[in-house]
Amino acid sequence: MKTGKKYRGIHSLQFRFFSCIALASAIFVIVMLLLNLLFFQQYYLLQKKAKLTDTYKQIYLQYNTDIDIPIDTLQELENRYGIRISILNTFGQSVYDTIYQHDRESRISSTLMDPFGRSIYVYDEAELQEKGYTFSRLNEVNGKTSSIALIGMLKNHNTILLRIPTTALQEDQSVNFIFLIFSGLIALLVCLICGYLIGRNFTRPISEMTEVADSIARLDFSKKYTGKDRDELGELGRSLNQMSDILESSIEEMQQMNAQLQREIEEKQHIDDMRREFIVNISHDLKTPIALIQGYAEGLRVGINESEEDKNDYCDIIIDEAKRMNHLVRQLLDLSRIELGNTVPNLSEFDAYELAEAVVEKTQVMWQEKHLHVDLSGIGEEVLCADYDMLERAVINYMTNAIDHTPEGGTIRLATTVDTRHIVLTVRNQGSTLAPEEMDKIWDKFYKLDKSRTRISGGGSGIGLSIVRAIMRAHDGGCGVRNVEDGVEFYLSLPRTESAQLPEG
Repeated sequence: MKTGKKYRGIHSLQFRFFSCIALASAIFVIVMLLLNLLFFQQYYLLQKKAKLTDTYKQIYLQYNTDIDIPIDTLQELENRYGIRISILNTFGQSVYDTIYQHDRESRISSTLMDPFGRSIYVYDEAELQEKGYTFSRLNEVNGKTSSIALIGMLKNHNTILLRIPTTALQEDQSVNFIFLIFSGLIALLVCLICGYLIGRNFTRPISEMTEVADSIARLDFSKKYTGKDRDELGELGRSLNQMSDILESSIEEMQQMNAQLQREIEEKQHIDDMRREFIVNISHDLKTPIALIQGYAEGLRVGINESEEDKNDYCDIIIDEAKRMNHLVRQLLDLSRIELGNTVPNLSEFDAYELAEAVVEKTQVMWQEKHLHVDLSGIGEEVLCADYDMLERAVINYMTNAIDHTPEGGTIRLATTVDTRHIVLTVRNQGSTLAPEEMDKIWDKFYKLDKSRTRISGGGSGIGLSIVRAIMRAHDGGCGVRNVEDGVEFYLSLPRTESAQLPEG
């Protein structure tokens, strides 16, 4: 039987789960690097401009013409944001400068013009007049990198210049990008490890359920899902266990039903075989007397023998064969009535010795003809509870069978034994023993040990022992045969009643 395929490698759910996490992590790192490359500089400039704007507004609110009053504030702002502050009067002379605040001469010489009289800063004059401040781009002088600058007007019409050098921007961006690459790789590695662990833990119950399903496919229901999860997978595993139990129970019931059906089929086949055998045997047993009756009757009609003595012999033979047929038919009817339960035993209590004496007396002519000795010394004073007529018939069948198989001058012994549950009556005869394979067959209808039809069963019909078995079954008892040292012993077993006596000693 084919079982579920074990998915491993790139086809496994664990690998696919791990791959999805790895791909998502890689996309996240790549997107983060691209954002840094494309937008970090713009973001950096926006932040710097926001700092310049905030610084300008604070100075504008606190500034007056006396520069010594806000100097502490100016220095604090410079130190906090790293801003260079310059304030120029209406003549373009420096009133305050971060670098030259202690050098008056340098302060005076500091202007917005380069040595050639060109403006160092490029800005929007209209925006400056409208808003009071504007951002300016610093022209490069002597190859120096430009700064971010804010030019604004103060209350006394002085000009303030706020600058944040951008010389470190490219270097900061490069360092930040390299750091992002290393941190992204580390983050990716951590995500891969976590993805592997999560994927393995996530697919473990699925793998276990796959093994359980494979076992069920092989009709092996011993393997169960052992997970204790309270999620959908745990519920699925418990449902799989429940399905396994139901399938196991259903298959066991089906197997029992199949076994019962097989027994019924075999029993039906056995009944059919017995029916065919019955027809063959009854035809054989009836064929001879019918042929004899027909032959002798025709002889009488045509007058083959004219003497009165011969006619009487013919009539006697016809009568004997008719009796034989009648006896056979009666046996079959009795057997059928007993087996079908139409004949119910009329239970009564009687002495076992009296029953044995009656049987010996009724068969006296038969055993005396062979000069046999009948021994009743083994019969005790047990009380039997049974249908007297049916049990007598069973014992007579045993007795006639023993007479047929005991050699001339031999001995037949009748005896009884009692245990805590049964009373057993035995009929033992001297002679040949039975083959083990025939001990069960002799109870079948029409079965005979020899083909000459002169052995076992009353009248040689092969029905006597079948009648014995049916009688004992009707009494909830048993019957059987066993080989003994000098012959064969048949026995009957009846349930013991309180009136039955146990043997002394």
